[in-house]
Amino acid sequence: MNPTLQRAVTSFYNLIYEAQAFATSMSRLDAAEQEHYAGRIEGLNWVLDRCQELEDMDTNLTPSSLQRVLSDVKSDLDHELSVQRREKGRRADGREEALNFVSDYLGSLISVAEIESAKSSVSTDTPA
Repeated sequence: MNPTLQRAVTSFYNLIYEAQAFATSMSRLDAAEQEHYAGRIEGLNWVLDRCQELEDMDTNLTPSSLQRVLSDVKSDLDHELSVQRREKGRRADGREEALNFVSDYLGSLISVAEIESAKSSVSTDTPA
């Protein structure tokens, strides 16, 4: 995996950790919204669990294998969001909010992995 793509994945992970730290701090400060922030934390933990393979990623991971892993996580995420929309309780709203937040970034990361995968397949298919 090229260094730029690796930095993008690392930034994605850092974003989730920062959002988790923010939600934890806010839940301690805002007692009225404590349940909402607990839902966010739960949603972010769910994403981290699904992304475990990325956290332990090897720098030799190819863009296409990264794309596959990200697509699997996105599929799980879309399913979980549909479950959250059906539940629609106060706690589910916080969780759904966190999952939507991550879904947008994950979609962008998948697009970048697709572009990098296409670039590497073109460079290997083109005779020198």
